[in-house]
Amino acid sequence: MLKIDQQGQTFDITVRAAGSDVTYKTTIGQDTQQTLRGVPITINGEWDGATLVSRLRSQVQGQGELLVVSRMSVSADGNTLNHVQTRKVGKEDTTSTMVFARKPATVWTKDPPLVPAEAVYKNIQIMKGVPAPKLMDVMANLRRWLGVDCAFCHVPQHAELDEKPAKQTARKMFLMVRALNHDQFPESNAVTCWTCHRGSSKPQSLPPQ
Repeated sequence: MLKIDQQGQTFDITVRAAGSDVTYKTTIGQDTQQTLRGVPITINGEWDGATLVSRLRSQVQGQGELLVVSRMSVSADGNTLNHVQTRKVGKEDTTSTMVFARKPATVWTKDPPLVPAEAVYKNIQIMKGVPAPKLMDVMANLRRWLGVDCAFCHVPQHAELDEKPAKQTARKMFLMVRALNHDQFPESNAVTCWTCHRGSSKPQSLPPQ
């Protein structure tokens, strides 16, 4: 689902998918600095005839600039919205097209129903039962805790694959952290990835004696 709120030349666009809402703001003729899922972005808007064009820019560690261009146009009868999105990062360039049917405002409930991660994403093993929106929050935290980007563990565009050893290591580390908190810190869950990693993909160790 997609919800668009317009205030003059500013549009608040909320995308609802996988049981979570993501909102970004685009203003005609103006760059704005925002954060999506913990990632800093710059976004601006412009009119191309009757089409609203939003350009989102960010940096993907190890891959360069990410550019996402969204083009939204309403049908002549006002009942459908066409959304064409182009995503370019490094040498990868993909385009997707979606068509949204207009619904009454009452259809949009304040809080979307939560669904488990395994109902939305493929090959979920450690995070079964975790609400899908929470999974994305954990992934955003991992980028900060380990100082890496998604491609450190995942194959770009195919996050479900297990080809990278770092992904298997991450699963083992999640189990270790859970065990430590369960056995030693049941009331506070004091241990996280940050406890050891401190923004580095490899935790520091004591120098040799």
